[in-house]
Amino acid sequence: MADVRTPKEQARPTIKRQPQAVAQEGSRGLPLPAIIALVVAVMAVLALVALLVLSHTPVLTITGIDVESTEHISAESIAKLARVEEGTTLLNVDVDAVAESVRRNPWVEDVQITREFPDRLKIVVTERKPGAIVLMGSGTIAWYLGSDGTWIEPFNVEVAANQTVIEAAQLHATEAGCRLVTDVSAEVVPVAGEVAADESLQAVLAYLDGFSEGFAAQVVRFSAPNRESVSCTLESGVEVSLGAPTNIATKEAIVTQVLAEHPDQITYINVRVPSRPSYREVGTDSVQEGTGALAEDEYSQPQELTEDEWYYGQHSDYPEGLEWGYDYYDAASDTYYEYQPETDSYITW
Repeated sequence: MADVRTPKEQARPTIKRQPQAVAQEGSRGLPLPAIIALVVAVMAVLALVALLVLSHTPVLTITGIDVESTEHISAESIAKLARVEEGTTLLNVDVDAVAESVRRNPWVEDVQITREFPDRLKIVVTERKPGAIVLMGSGTIAWYLGSDGTWIEPFNVEVAANQTVIEAAQLHATEAGCRLVTDVSAEVVPVAGEVAADESLQAVLAYLDGFSEGFAAQVVRFSAPNRESVSCTLESGVEVSLGAPTNIATKEAIVTQVLAEHPDQITYINVRVPSRPSYREVGTDSVQEGTGALAEDEYSQPQELTEDEWYYGQHSDYPEGLEWGYDYYDAASDTYYEYQPETDSYITW
């Protein structure tokens, strides 16, 4: 049958509906950022589950530790210190705890730990360098002291025939590439792994830190009975009275100048008070006293001190004309009196 419409119906416009578009407007979905966040969260959960599964799988279980011996620590000792329990895997091993355990050995300064898949753990140890060997008292026991001031471990000094303990300890220190420290107080009680708190040893470390590299290399031994009476011996055999660790650079400069001006002629230099340095030459009993001015070469013979003058000077009731505060040499008794400015008194040698 034919489509018959009236003229009025034919003039009416035809409206076409779009049901698909209307449906889209009526049912809104999740925004794109939310969908991405959801996907990331799901992936993170899956990764965590996978990690938990892998951390307990036998495939990644640590079967061995790769470690090399250092000069003072064997590979076996390092492996035992690591304390990696059986069944530990590369994914659940606590590397910080392992490193802390290895550091219990005072020789260990630093530890680096690397996972080597699928089943090896690598440990690299940096050994603490000894800065000094400290001879304790009058016996043969000595301690390694780290360059950072940490007590490392004791050892017995082996003394050969016709050799003193100091000579044997000095030889050991030289072979170890560090300095020997003698005359420490009996009150010094080392504890392995702890920092030396004694002021005399702190003074020695301060000098080593304050000296230039070239000058420090010349020092082979320190005497450190207390903080104010530190002295050192150079590889040339020259003894240097340093005193407390103050004005270190100035003291070094004075010693360097005196040695340069009198090559191979000096046996003793006193720079305890940098403004009044003094020195002794080879083959003489006299001690030359200087002005402390580095640009000048003005040295004078110190006064000789009689026994009576020494007695009164020691008791701060010295005769008129005696210059208190200087170093003196008493030719009659062949005794040198060294002034101690910190205690305002003298010591003799």
